Amino acid sequence: MNITYITEYFPYEGDKDISGGVEARCFNIAKRMSKKHNISIITSWREGQERKQIYGKIKIFKVGPHHPYSNEGNIITRLKFAIAAYNSAKKLKADIIEGYNFISYLPAYYAGKKLKAKKIATYHEVWAGEWIKNKGLFVGIFGEIWERWILSLKWDQIIAVSKFTAKRVIKNNISPKKISVIYNGINIKDYKEEETKYKNPTLISISRLTPKKRVQDLINATYLVKKQIPNIKLIIIGKGNESENLKNQVKRLKLEENVKFTGYVKDSKDVIKMLKKSHIFCLPSILEGFGLVLAESMASKTPYVCSDIEVLKEVSQNQRGGLIFKQKDYKDLTNKILFLLKNKKLYATKEEECKKASKKYDWDNISKEVMEIYTK
Repeated sequence: MNITYITEYFPYEGDKDISGGVEARCFNIAKRMSKKHNISIITSWREGQERKQIYGKIKIFKVGPHHPYSNEGNIITRLKFAIAAYNSAKKLKADIIEGYNFISYLPAYYAGKKLKAKKIATYHEVWAGEWIKNKGLFVGIFGEIWERWILSLKWDQIIAVSKFTAKRVIKNNISPKKISVIYNGINIKDYKEEETKYKNPTLISISRLTPKKRVQDLINATYLVKKQIPNIKLIIIGKGNESENLKNQVKRLKLEENVKFTGYVKDSKDVIKMLKKSHIFCLPSILEGFGLVLAESMASKTPYVCSDIEVLKEVSQNQRGGLIFKQKDYKDLTNKILFLLKNKKLYATKEEECKKASKKYDWDNISKEVMEIYTK
């Protein structure tokens, strides 16, 4: 089978430089599919990169102008990428063309239509009706028009990464018969090695540093936790446009000795090691398409505290392996962190729950589910 994936970003060095959940999904599924099928990836290009690349048996085509990695704005380069992706995809042989993220859906659909290939969109989150609230007026209007266009098309299949996302797709007049739910995943084998916990009780956050991730709530909670546990530590992994604001917040609260910003950590093995050595993973986000890092926390046997948004309730399997706090309520977050750290019996129970719950998110099993859809 000839399968083409269109995705805005794709790792340049395989699993060593994956920057987000969309990339992780596309890379891991493509790698497994390439064992028996011809896989082509069309993605954006950045200065210093080759235009064509081979990873294992996967052919990677980097198209369009220089397009920096970003979750904010860059409408012009995104549009140029979409056009270039369509022009590249329509020249390839394809039985299936799959769009993997928001900007890639339209080129995937129209290239599929041109080639008479099956057209699939893997949907991570739906913002129809909420674009202006989430992104402001200018970007919001563009996003609203673009997504309404996407959802009006006759897709052969839409794969939603959660039941939460599937419900939101259905609300936009898509037939449930056209939608399948297949979760994001993790490489379970990457988490088998044991690590000794840090000497000091340590919280860890792994996310893009953007307003919707609400890392400021975690910093406020750390300030309150410190009053009862003076040697508490917080590791913040990630980068984003909120970085300076968060660092200034740490200074105002005099938490410089307690909070460490690592920036973006390139090697996923180093991230896993820090996650396994930490005592609690915290995800205070108010906007997630799936929340893959929650599954990674489970696989690491590191109990979590996450916000009560619907998709995280789903991924956490109703608090298996951790606790849920009321979103934007850093005092409730504080209480849940303290409850886990001080209750050794509960903590041990949550560690065991993590180990069992993570098996649901194994990429090998998830790839088999995707293949069933392709075959059908």
